[in-house]
Amino acid sequence: MTQVIIRLRSLKGMLMVDSWRERKKLELKQALYRKAIELFESEGYENTTVQQISEAVGVAKGTFFNHFPSKEHVVSEWYNEITARAIRTARAHRHDSAKAAVAALFADMSGQATASPELMIVTSRNNSTPLLLDATRHQISQINHFLIEQCQQGIARGEIEAETDLGFFVALLTAVLSGTSRAWSLTPERFDFPQLISERVHFLFRAVEPVSAKSSP
Repeated sequence: MTQVIIRLRSLKGMLMVDSWRERKKLELKQALYRKAIELFESEGYENTTVQQISEAVGVAKGTFFNHFPSKEHVVSEWYNEITARAIRTARAHRHDSAKAAVAALFADMSGQATASPELMIVTSRNNSTPLLLDATRHQISQINHFLIEQCQQGIARGEIEAETDLGFFVALLTAVLSGTSRAWSLTPERFDFPQLISERVHFLFRAVEPVSAKSSP
């Protein structure tokens, strides 16, 4: 019995050490991620090196690659993170219409883009690379699921014409978001991204309103 107790205590100690190591590993990855994002924004993505990121965190350059295979992987993680956060926020609020829910989601995402222009520009301009292309596909899949969910509720509430082809309509909404994002990334100084995306969302939802709603003052 004594030996069993000793072994159990030893196992418990090993598990505690493993847990501590995993926690420290996660903390280091988060520190590298935050510092990389900070430097990308302040110094520019192309101007920031892995060496700079590592030195700023106080670790060897090779440690960065233990957590991120490349700088692009940091941007990909950021891209997925802002999308997931925006969708969680939109779901957490009880919007009174599908249009309001979609407008809130797009406003959040466009707001995050303008708040982190360097990262959004890198993502939009470089989304032909395999990694960022996968990130974009994942983002679109998440957004489409949310849009379909909201539009189905909109039809049930009588806000959207029942005969609307939801697949086509959702594709239009997604194209508006990605297209406006792409245009803004090329000339961010030329227009107000959040304002333009809001106008386009309202225009599209106006097109699928029931006839009775369109004829009302």
